[in-house]
Amino acid sequence: MDICLCCQVRTILKSFRWAPFLPVSTESSMLSVMLLLSKYRLRNVPVIKTGEPDIKNYVTQSAVVHGLEGCKGRDWFDHISALPISDLGLPFMSPNEVISIESEELILEAFKRMRDNNIGGLPVVEGLNKKIVGNISMRDIRYLLLQPEVFSNFRQLTVKSFATKIATAGEEYGLAIPAITCRPDSTLGSVINSLASRSVHRVYVAAGDENELYGVITLRDVISCFVSEPPNYFENCLGFSVKEMLNR
Repeated sequence: MDICLCCQVRTILKSFRWAPFLPVSTESSMLSVMLLLSKYRLRNVPVIKTGEPDIKNYVTQSAVVHGLEGCKGRDWFDHISALPISDLGLPFMSPNEVISIESEELILEAFKRMRDNNIGGLPVVEGLNKKIVGNISMRDIRYLLLQPEVFSNFRQLTVKSFATKIATAGEEYGLAIPAITCRPDSTLGSVINSLASRSVHRVYVAAGDENELYGVITLRDVISCFVSEPPNYFENCLGFSVKEMLNR
């Protein structure tokens, strides 16, 4: 808790994963929102009412995927969601491009790797074949900050030991979320169901009998399967300067 009291906001700003503040109005189309959350890589979109200064709410990637999950039974959704992820080009990254952490590496290295690569989670792997054995997310750093008596030796703590401490702490400290996986031949609908029902931000693609790391599918990847940008869309709606900012 001491680190929370002495740390200033300006210190956090130096390493925060910045995104432009680009609100949409309550009258904007969901096409704009979904493009901002997928192609233009925003994590959430503020919603305002035209002519009023207050932010009404935020639309997040998770909210959109939950909304898609609720579209079961509609022809357009059922058609796309029934496709195998491989038919949609998923996962977008090759196995060698997926950033992971070995279970015997230090937990501080896991958080550093996430910060350095501007990502929110890592698969925990073991062995030369990178067998998936767990998941570490940026949110898990709260255990180090809020329960220092449990993690007093955090500088020497491995990822495996960190996960074990969380699991054995029981209800008092909560449980770490295990790695949620799918197979290369899974349908997009099953991936959406996993993301929505488990309230996670990513599903790892596991191959072979040993659950070898094959790829990762994020909320952004799923949203991108349902939307494409018409020619000159944002230039016409928001102006060329906004499009330039989004492309940086």
